Amino acid sequence: MNEENSNSDKKNKVMGRINELKSNIESFVSDINVNELKSNFNSIVKEAQTEFNKLVNKDLETVKIKLQKEKEDVEKKAKKFLDGYKKEISSLQQKFEKLKSASSKFKNGSAKATKSTKKKTTKKVAKATKKVAKTTKKSAN
Repeated sequence: MNEENSNSDKKNKVMGRINELKSNIESFVSDINVNELKSNFNSIVKEAQTEFNKLVNKDLETVKIKLQKEKEDVEKKAKKFLDGYKKEISSLQQKFEKLKSASSKFKNGSAKATKSTKKKTTKKVAKATKKVAKTTKKSAN
């Protein structure tokens, strides 16, 4: 029976402590206002969200600045590249114009040269034939 009494005493002690804990928890929960907890939690969440947005906006500004600098660098390089090719194209155009004018002069000059040589050859031939004819007449007399 002693054992039963000791077991029941232990049970009573454990049950007493459980009841004590239960009453402590109930009093703690009753002391805390749930609506107040909700409002505190909501305010903490809002503050965290505003801080997060500030950080994101700050990072976005730095990214925008970097992208703007890269854009300007690319534009400068592209303009420099195009300017170089414009100069090269204009120099090639000038060379082409010089070659075109030189070839047209050459064509005009060669046409005159062939005409003048034809005239000269015909004159020489004509003079040669006249001389030959004169010499033959003298020898016959």
